[in-house]
Amino acid sequence: WDIFEDDEVIATNRRKAATITALAKPIAAHPKVKHFRNRGMIWSFDVDTSDLQFARKFFLAGLKRELLLRPIANTVYFMPPYIIDDEESALLTGQTLEMLNEIV
Repeated sequence: WDIFEDDEVIATNRRKAATITALAKPIAAHPKVKHFRNRGMIWSFDVDTSDLQFARKFFLAGLKRELLLRPIANTVYFMPPYIIDDEESALLTGQTLEMLNEIV
């Protein structure tokens, strides 16, 4: 617990979460994305698709782009590590948007 207090982890994560949420606005606005949401350092959104293989395709496409995403059925989650920086946040959101445009 000392690390959380001494390193101001919660305050730092709030700033990081605000950055990621701002970078993710194009994802939230995507026509196939429904119910974009965020709690702390976890984001999720539902993808309007009838493709039963969507989760598998999206997961594999993420790996090819250096992303470890957690799609379950048509819901995509990202839970970045607390050490994520702005450049990595931009990679996460930018590549996720590109994947949406290609796969859905």
